[in-house]
Amino acid sequence: MGHTSRMLTAAAAATALFASGFITAAAQSDQQPTHAELAQHWAEAAIDAQLKTMKTNLRLTDDQEKDWAPFESAVKDGEKARFLALQREQAGNLSPMDRLNAKAERLSQSQAGLDKMVEAAQPLYASLNAGQKHKFITLGRMLVPERGRFVKEMRRLSAGKGAQQSAK
Repeated sequence: MGHTSRMLTAAAAATALFASGFITAAAQSDQQPTHAELAQHWAEAAIDAQLKTMKTNLRLTDDQEKDWAPFESAVKDGEKARFLALQREQAGNLSPMDRLNAKAERLSQSQAGLDKMVEAAQPLYASLNAGQKHKFITLGRMLVPERGRFVKEMRRLSAGKGAQQSAK
């Protein structure tokens, strides 16, 4: 089985386990989850699986491991905010102008979330070797809809560090 196939299988398994736990809990309470609740839990399961796959593939050292939690938290916070903003934007009772305003707000929040993610990633990224940095960019860009901006920011961090080292 190829590397990509293993990653996809792991992600699918994690998502299935998470979803089955949520559905079991809902069944025990005799209350059906709403579509929005199901969608939110699926989104959380997907981001958890992506983060787990990314962390596994990076093969972090013990020193690098301590910088993972702030990055993971920033990613999850950004994803949750993005999901809630999308729900507001897609509400059926919005006028066309309100929908445009909601989209503008979502895009603004998305940039702020990306900025927080990049800030949280800086210590971790600085501690990675060249191979890990490549994997971090490749896998990390799948965590956010703004893939190009994520890659650009991570490469900017690399260039900034390289420029600082050559100046010393």
